[in-house]
Amino acid sequence: MTAPVRFGDATIDELLAALTLDEKALLLEGVDSWRTNAIPRLGIPSLVLTDGPHGVRMVRDDGGAFGVGDSRPSTSFPTSVTVAHTWDPEQARRIGAAIARECREFGVDVLLAPGVNIMRDPRCGRNFEYFSEDPLVSGAFGSAFVRGVQGEGVATSVKHFAANSNEDYRFVGDSVVDERALREIYLRAFERIVREAGPATVMCAYNRLNGTFCSDHRELLTGILREEWGFDGVVMTDWGATHDRVASLEAGCELDMPGEVALNRIAIVDAVRAGRLAPDVLDEAVRRMLRLIERAAAARETGSTGPFDRAAHADLAREIATDGAVLLANDGILPLDPGAAGLVVVGELFEKMRFQGGGSSLILPPEMVTPRDAFDGRGIDYRYTRGYRTLTSERDETLEQEAVAAARTAAATGGTVLFFGGLDDFEESEGFDRVHLRLGEPQVALLGRLVDAGARVVLVLFAGAPVEVPFADELAAVLDLALPGMHGGEATAALLFGEANPSGKLTESWPRTAAHASAAADYGRGAIARYAESIYVGYRFHDAAGTDLRFPFGHGLSYTDFAYRDLEVRVDGDRVSASLEVANVGERGGAEVVQLYVRNPRGEVFMADKELRAFGKVQVPTGETRRVELGFELAELAYWDVAEHDWVLEDGDYEVLVAASAADIRLTAPLTVDRGRRSRSPYPAAVDADYAAPPHGIPASFALLLGRPVPAEPPSRLTMETRLGDARRSILARILLGAVLGRVRRAQRAAQSMPESPRRDAQLKSAHFVLRMMPSMSLRSLAMSSGGRLPLHLALGIAELASWHPIRGIRLLMGRRAGRTAPDPTPDRTHAPTKEPVR
Repeated sequence: MTAPVRFGDATIDELLAALTLDEKALLLEGVDSWRTNAIPRLGIPSLVLTDGPHGVRMVRDDGGAFGVGDSRPSTSFPTSVTVAHTWDPEQARRIGAAIARECREFGVDVLLAPGVNIMRDPRCGRNFEYFSEDPLVSGAFGSAFVRGVQGEGVATSVKHFAANSNEDYRFVGDSVVDERALREIYLRAFERIVREAGPATVMCAYNRLNGTFCSDHRELLTGILREEWGFDGVVMTDWGATHDRVASLEAGCELDMPGEVALNRIAIVDAVRAGRLAPDVLDEAVRRMLRLIERAAAARETGSTGPFDRAAHADLAREIATDGAVLLANDGILPLDPGAAGLVVVGELFEKMRFQGGGSSLILPPEMVTPRDAFDGRGIDYRYTRGYRTLTSERDETLEQEAVAAARTAAATGGTVLFFGGLDDFEESEGFDRVHLRLGEPQVALLGRLVDAGARVVLVLFAGAPVEVPFADELAAVLDLALPGMHGGEATAALLFGEANPSGKLTESWPRTAAHASAAADYGRGAIARYAESIYVGYRFHDAAGTDLRFPFGHGLSYTDFAYRDLEVRVDGDRVSASLEVANVGERGGAEVVQLYVRNPRGEVFMADKELRAFGKVQVPTGETRRVELGFELAELAYWDVAEHDWVLEDGDYEVLVAASAADIRLTAPLTVDRGRRSRSPYPAAVDADYAAPPHGIPASFALLLGRPVPAEPPSRLTMETRLGDARRSILARILLGAVLGRVRRAQRAAQSMPESPRRDAQLKSAHFVLRMMPSMSLRSLAMSSGGRLPLHLALGIAELASWHPIRGIRLLMGRRAGRTAPDPTPDRTHAPTKEPVR
């Protein structure tokens, strides 16, 4: 009798031969929200996956795929945007390694991080999980994070692939992007990470990309990711992002998460038996999954699973929160004298610091250090008034009057008012986008009254994305902590009182209002997201358009001053090297972020005025000078030519710019390129004319830029791909949405009646997240993410009934086609996936 094949003793080919067709289908989907299926008879273990990216969200009770329930305590590190503000990718590597050590203790095999999507618009509710509006910054930090995590034996999942730039329409939206912008802006960070760091998995996004859902997009997942970039790992869906299970396998998407959709398994098995899915395609997908399982099993055997150093991780969180804080404005009032009298502190965020964003990345920290804790630990003498309440839009006149009275006292005695403000989880979270950049009305109104009281006011901000800064010209200073993690209070106090010198700089532009954002012409207006700004994203737009920004990309002040000197630029083969001196001419030691941009020549093809090509951070003691070396490959100057579908280096006179921010150029040097080709435009004349400068609307030539017609908005009737909130005219949609939201509203009302406590706040945040996100879900995404709670055949039946196909609908609702034959998952044929190439 032949001995059974056992995982670990057998080759992958032997395992493939031993697996049944049903077992192969099982291996390619999740179970219980956070695991993959095991095959016990062959000894194949399951994988454990969990959320990141700024800590380990290891849930105790899954609560479904979107559960934001109780989780095991873990270090809450600064969020990705805060880490990027350090401009030091080594900090991302250190955080990645620390999170991986916590993953090992919790038995996690795959960390669902990092998020490297481009900050296309500051209103995106999830920008706090991303690094930058610039692909060079996003790629450098994403690559470092992956190396840190995987260096400790834990797999990563780089997300969300690709062109996922909003939350309100993420389940049903179509990102309509021209080929050049896709390559130069939205894919470039992913490409660098794949080529440099070799991530174990990539997570495909919910949205369509140019008409095809990312999970079904063969050119994206196979043509670009695998064949062009050399990716050899597993592609998984975001939770509920599967559209057509058979099409996704053919496209190169192996793992369906969270899984437990019976009809998806049936579809795979039936397609193989009917000859519609090649067995080799299925086997290759299973082979990749087995390699990932084998990798995880080897890491479990060889790596340490002992307790991680909690104190060291807390110290790291504090260090990076300090390093990533950005001093946006300062008239000299900061740093404060810790012994000075007359300090007044206003704002509930002083004691209820917002240290992370809302949604699936929510971490339960083992401890917290708020600014109030840090002030008290230092023995700071201050008077505190609450001023306003978080998690409400209602003003409290009593609290405001107390704060104004304290500010008047401070003004009369020459004291200072510290106003702690920012966004809360009702305003900024995964699952929904902001509609403006304003702070809450209670904060804005109170801040105005404090300024009117005559006090010198310092604004301390906690927000994961740009905000309007009210009364900016009348504030003495603005310090942005972003979302600093569980020890953000220590970082805040250290910076305010001069124990540390701020050195963070922005990795996104801060417009004065949302109307000034580079994507303002068509952001969040419908399911069809027209990326009409093309390559002009962030500072690329603002430079050429002359936008009057509140704070430019790369901006950040210090308590000292730096002088830039002696720039030398040379070309060595295929590499451009720049060398300069940075002198600390102030009275404190500090760190400076040096940014190297290259100004593009004025050729025939439209280009941004300048683009970031390198950066570095240097520590310089007071009175001393340091030499800084920066460089980049000449190939980095190439643009994507849509006629050749390839990178092209254009000859011409470029200019190297060394800068303290995108708006603060310190040194320049010429750079002539003569090894490329003569400038020529691959576009029609109308495109050249409309895009010679950044467009402020949707140009008439946008369709010519795309090379195809711009799709129309889908109908609002209920289909598998309609947002439930948009289909409220349908009785079925109202019933379904009402049933789902009814329970959440009851939980919200119960939380509102609880006494004030961290538990009450957590329950309110969780309920609000679901209430805001659920209307944006579609029948398909709801069924795919429900872990079987809403069976797919029921969702299909509801869609058929709404389309006035009662017989098919009733049959599906009764489960008559839930047997061995899978129904067509795309009954709305007007929006079925297309086979158009990526453009």
